[in-house]
Amino acid sequence: MSSSGIGSRLVTAVSAHVLRVVGSLMIVLSIGVAAVSVSTGSGPGGGETGGGTTAFAADAGAVAALVEFGAAHPAYPAAVLVGLVLVAAGEETPLIGS
Repeated sequence: MSSSGIGSRLVTAVSAHVLRVVGSLMIVLSIGVAAVSVSTGSGPGGGETGGGTTAFAADAGAVAALVEFGAAHPAYPAAVLVGLVLVAAGEETPLIGS
């Protein structure tokens, strides 16, 4: 099978598109969960977080609260980083074909 056939180009385009979509979803969902958790005062487990965190979030602003949440729950920044890598891989690196 030749590497320049229409099937190979279709698979390459779909693979890159899927990487971009999955990466974008990981970024959006991770930031969304973090933002909702910070704004409602509930942690990812559904329980109430400490009052100090909520008071700090109100005083320091949304960005500082998101940074604090990311430091307390490192899986969310890691998911955003993986999402960014997937988006970049979908833009630059074809998986199949040339």
